Amino acid sequence: MRDYAILHYHEIGLKGGNRSFFERALQRNVDRALRGLAGNAKRLPGRLLVPLVAGADRDEVIMRLGRVYGIANFALATGDEMTLEQIHDVAWDHMQRADFETFAVRARIAHSTLPYTVRELNERIGAVLLERSKTKVNLSAPDLTVHVEIVGDLVLVYTTKHPGPGGLPVGVSGRSVVLISAGIDSPVAAARMMRRGSKVTFVHFHSMPFTDASSTRQTEEIVQHLTRHQNEANLWIVPLAQAQQEIVAVAPQQLRTILYRRMMMRIAALVAEQEGAKALVTGDSLGQVASQTIENLTAVEDASSLPVLRPLITLDKIEIIAEAQKLGTFEVSAAPCQEACVLFEPKRPATKASVEESRRAEEKLDVDALAKEAFAQAELRTYRYPETPGDHT
Repeated sequence: MRDYAILHYHEIGLKGGNRSFFERALQRNVDRALRGLAGNAKRLPGRLLVPLVAGADRDEVIMRLGRVYGIANFALATGDEMTLEQIHDVAWDHMQRADFETFAVRARIAHSTLPYTVRELNERIGAVLLERSKTKVNLSAPDLTVHVEIVGDLVLVYTTKHPGPGGLPVGVSGRSVVLISAGIDSPVAAARMMRRGSKVTFVHFHSMPFTDASSTRQTEEIVQHLTRHQNEANLWIVPLAQAQQEIVAVAPQQLRTILYRRMMMRIAALVAEQEGAKALVTGDSLGQVASQTIENLTAVEDASSLPVLRPLITLDKIEIIAEAQKLGTFEVSAAPCQEACVLFEPKRPATKASVEESRRAEEKLDVDALAKEAFAQAELRTYRYPETPGDHT
């Protein structure tokens, strides 16, 4: 007998003629996530099958698979060629690990040589398990379900399904650049992009030496955590202080934050060009703060040469916090730090800046040169998960 992980998906199954493309992407991501714990994933009809190495840490397997976007649910199964009597024994072994008062058997057959229908398997296996367990059968709402999946000569038995994160496999929707801070919102926006299949590159802006290094440290911790969802990630750490000083020297005070963000857009577009990304992503939520009115968002986006995506645009702060807590980034994001945008922050920031006045405010600035200079000073850090000897950050 051998241990396997059997992975089911939902959304990928709706992809028609492109389905194999999505399955291969999921297969690659699973192989990377389970590096050192499993062999290569194999595609079966409607699911993936992964052979686990002998002695693999089951809790670690469950944790890693629970982060792979594209998986709807998964189970750790025992599998091999089996006679009906062996199926009884393996199913009973799995049942003894659980507490239950009622159970049901759910068989599924694909190209099997066993001389039984699904109904016959359910009835025969169920009768033996009923006698051994001294419990009751409940077909509508059982405490425990014994799953028996048969594919050709391989029989897989399991009782516990674990939820996956759903969505699409990372990589099937191209690459995007997320403007990430140490705050609550942008990490959630990044995770939402990954869940829709986008491979994410991160860009973080700091204002050292006028601020301390706290935002960069916290952002690095957040990016390391998010990398678990896509196995590898680049983080560009960009100094913004020089550009901010130039903006403060010539621009109206109420427009400073808008012009900071416009500069960030230009620099992020340079990162996107370097990374082959096709869109920028922010954690903006409409109306949450002064810079996130429709007018201000429009004025900021005007400086970008790429589409700007905002996955959180309709969410309120309570909803975003709930997602951050579930994602595991909230505790780090909630810690105090000094972000770049607060440097020389105006007392009364504009709430309805226009594109025209934003452009006029930049006329005395060589914005392209400032963006290129900041990008030239950026530091690139790469993170991988899981790490193996030879990896570096």
